[in-house]
Amino acid sequence: MGDKEDYLTSYRVFFENFAATVNPEDQLPVYAPDYSITEAELPGDVIYWSIEYLREKSCPGTLMTPLLRIILDEVRVAAKKHPNEFGFDSDSSAYRGIWLMQAVIARVNDVCLRYLDNSKLDTLPPPPPLEQKEFRTVSAALRNSRRAMEDRHVEIGNLEALFDIDTTEHTSFYAVYDGHAGSSAAQYCAAHLHQYLVESPNFKTNIRNALQDAFLKTDAEFIRKSKNEHRVVGGSTAVVVCVRGKRLMVAWAGDSLALVAQRMRVMQLVHPHNPSREDERERIEALGGIVTYWGTWRVNGQLAVSRAIGDAQYKPYVIARPEVVALDLDGDEDFLVVACDGLWDVVSEDEVALAVYRQIADDPSLMILISKPIGWWWSASSDLKWS
Repeated sequence: MGDKEDYLTSYRVFFENFAATVNPEDQLPVYAPDYSITEAELPGDVIYWSIEYLREKSCPGTLMTPLLRIILDEVRVAAKKHPNEFGFDSDSSAYRGIWLMQAVIARVNDVCLRYLDNSKLDTLPPPPPLEQKEFRTVSAALRNSRRAMEDRHVEIGNLEALFDIDTTEHTSFYAVYDGHAGSSAAQYCAAHLHQYLVESPNFKTNIRNALQDAFLKTDAEFIRKSKNEHRVVGGSTAVVVCVRGKRLMVAWAGDSLALVAQRMRVMQLVHPHNPSREDERERIEALGGIVTYWGTWRVNGQLAVSRAIGDAQYKPYVIARPEVVALDLDGDEDFLVVACDGLWDVVSEDEVALAVYRQIADDPSLMILISKPIGWWWSASSDLKWS
């Protein structure tokens, strides 16, 4: 009974704090998209908003997935039964983004307040066994003088549990999306790229091909929105890290980077997609595009990256097909850092690694390993150009 009492006590504290701080009148508790949402896109947005909201409320990590499963199931049923309450527009056969978001957060509030009842609290499942524990993660996002934050990041410790997929080995997912010309593309990636990853027919058997599928579908669906909804513009670079067993896979389109630190040595895993790269320049020019120098090398004199999700006006020169690299983990890895160019443009890889090592030295508990080859992860998205 001791272990059960321990986790239920932490859950009870969370729900009590939630009840004390929740504001049901808040109309914008999380970022609202400026596009409509189809029935097929519903799971991605419901999960993304719920994660953002529950993290803001300091939801315990072991409680997050069970709550998300309950919330998603209830939203699906309620939205089908009362579509108007969830912002469904019959003319476009899609949900209005802000209306749907508000209805979803209201459902999150209802679910969390329900578990103030101890008899209901006792029905929540226990934390997963030690061998299924998730990596320790730390994340940060900073905005510069722009009116709105254009970047997003995602951390999901177990995709299979989140999407109710039966498996003996789970997949951890971490991503940074660096938006440009607005936040729409980064927002769409943050809600849907991992959804399309698990929906790929290759997900269970070939994660490399599944990542290719997910990038291309995310791009295609966002471009479709760009053509149909005039406010949906811009694009986003993407760097995604998946870990399954002792295999780490990195997929990227654009110039965000990912480095792994191993016994005080750093290894950059990503070769960024810039127009200055010879193979990228040749590809663009072969398609009839141009690469010119204007402060930096740019596609058609404008865009400083040669691959990204979105950017409809730069097709076919700017593509979303990712490069993918794999790394076999041997247990000597210390941490992984994933960040956009706002960090890497002015802080060297060695400086970043040393900063993380110093933080670990100040707090050794960060390096506790729980049956995992890598014990600590750090990700960052930032519009800030460091000085």
